[in-house]
Amino acid sequence: MLKAVFDANLLISAFLSRNNPQGASNQLLRFVISGALELYLSVEIIDEAIEVLAESPRLRARYDYSLEQVGQYRADLLTLAIVVDDPAPLPGAVPRDPDDDKIIACAAAAGVDCLVSRDLDLLSLGSYAGIAIPPTRAIPAACARTTVVCGPEKIRESAARSARRSPRLPRRTWPA
Repeated sequence: MLKAVFDANLLISAFLSRNNPQGASNQLLRFVISGALELYLSVEIIDEAIEVLAESPRLRARYDYSLEQVGQYRADLLTLAIVVDDPAPLPGAVPRDPDDDKIIACAAAAGVDCLVSRDLDLLSLGSYAGIAIPPTRAIPAACARTTVVCGPEKIRESAARSARRSPRLPRRTWPA
């Protein structure tokens, strides 16, 4: 089974696209629910996503959700994910954005196959200590092409195909 860490932006996107089954973030969470992906998260990553969802009146108005739904989402994430307790800090892991060091630290502590993100600072690394950081769109594509649970090799193949088709990185969905 493929082991992955999602960053906070992906968790936010999955919540906001909960009514869009074709959204990549939503598909990724469905892979977790179906058992095709094993999700690892730290409480810090979960709380970062929940804080953005709870403290943004603009998002709440635009996407029509309540604070109770946000609280339930947090509980769901804690149930779905394997929680990595207090991963060892890795200062300087993401030189372009030190705030992302906690995401790399969680991935390294969990020993995952990949870190899934749309964050350009993370994507610019390509990988970290053997952990693939493919474009978000590569994960559903890799899992959808196989009837068995996808593995790291499928992710790398899909990421390579995506890179050949589109040399640019995916659009960042959240402002810095």
